[in-house]
Amino acid sequence: MSTAAPQRAGRRIAHPGRLAAIGVLVLALLAASFVAGRFFQPPTTADPAAVARPIDVWAAVEKRTVDTSASFAGTVAAGRTRDVVVASDGPAVVLRQTAEPGQTVRPGDVAGEVSGITYVFLAEPLALYRDLTEGDEGEDVASLQRALQKAGHATDTDGVFDAGTAKALRGLFAEAGDPLPKDTPVSVGWRQFIPLGKDGAQVTTVAGYGSTLSEEKPLLRLQTSPPSVQFIADVTQAAALGKGQKVQVASETTVLEGTVAKIGDFQAAQGEGRAGHTVTVALGTGAELPPVGRSVSVSTAADTGAEAGLAVPLTAVRGSGADSHVIVQDGASTGKDAGGSAATQPGERRVPVTVGITGGGYAAVTGELQAGDKVKVS
Repeated sequence: MSTAAPQRAGRRIAHPGRLAAIGVLVLALLAASFVAGRFFQPPTTADPAAVARPIDVWAAVEKRTVDTSASFAGTVAAGRTRDVVVASDGPAVVLRQTAEPGQTVRPGDVAGEVSGITYVFLAEPLALYRDLTEGDEGEDVASLQRALQKAGHATDTDGVFDAGTAKALRGLFAEAGDPLPKDTPVSVGWRQFIPLGKDGAQVTTVAGYGSTLSEEKPLLRLQTSPPSVQFIADVTQAAALGKGQKVQVASETTVLEGTVAKIGDFQAAQGEGRAGHTVTVALGTGAELPPVGRSVSVSTAADTGAEAGLAVPLTAVRGSGADSHVIVQDGASTGKDAGGSAATQPGERRVPVTVGITGGGYAAVTGELQAGDKVKVS
C-alpha cells in the first residue's frame, strides 16, 4: 500500500518578477511626490484689494467725422378716424349709398340718403344750428353761403338767404341726385350738411343699402389722417432730429421714404414703455404701409456735408450739459503694485468739453484736447 507525499506549508509564488517590478514602481512614485513637494510651492493668495481694483481702459482722441446716421425701432400707428352719424326721428334706414371703401370724399360729395333725406359734405367750419328757408338771415346763413362757394356754387356771403343762395343750393342737390322742389321756397335741414376738411377724407367702411343705422353702426367711417410711423428717441437723439427731415422706413417687404412730422415733448417712462420723445413720421401719398401695429425700422441718413473734428468714444464723456467732461491721461505718477513694489501709473486730469453731434458710438467734442490724447473710457 503506497502513501501520499506530505503536503507543503505554502504555495510557490507563480511570478516573482512581476511583484518586484510593482514594488519598484511604488518606490518611484513616492520619490517623485517628495521631490514635487520639496521644489514646487502652491501660489500665494492674491491680495483681495488688488483683485477688486478695476482696470482702467484708455482710448485716443481722434480727428474724424462722426456718423450722424441712426436707426430706431418703430411701429405703424393708425391714423385718426371719424364716424358719420345721422339723426332721425324714426328708424335711420340707408336708402342710397354712393361712397365706397377706399374712396376719398371731399366737400360737395354725397354722404348718402337715409330715410328719405340726402346728406352732403360741406367744407368746415360750418356754423349751422337751425333749418333754413329762403328769406332767413344770420351768421349761420353766411356760413352756409361760404361753404357753398368752396363747393363750387356761386353765391353772396352777406348772410341773406336770397334767390342767389337758393339757386346755389338747387345746384348742389341736383348734383347730389336729389333735386329740390321747383315751385316752393327752398328749405333745408341743418343736419343735412356734414362738415369736412378741405382736403377731404378716405372712406374706410360704409353701411350698405337697407342697413339700420345707430351710434355703433355709422353711415360712414372716415380716415381723416393717414397711418404714420412712431418711435421713441432719447433726449440726445431727439435733439439731432428736425421736423421735415427725410428718413427711410423699412419693413420685411418694402422700403418707404418718410418725413419727420412731429417731435413730441419728453415723456417719462410708463409701464414697460421707454422714456423719451415720441417722433411721428409721415409717409408719402399712396405709400402702402404694413398693417397697423407692425414693427418697422426707421433710419436717418448721415450728414454728408459734416467736417472732421475731434471725437471721443461716447463712453468717455462723463456728466451732462455744462458739466460734461472727459478724464485725460496726464504724465505719470509713482505708486505701488499689488505686491508692494514701486510702479509707475498714468496721472489723470479732468477736461471740460462741449458735446456736439453723436453717432456710431462717438461724440464730437470741443475743449482743451488734441488728437492723440488718451481719455479714460472705463
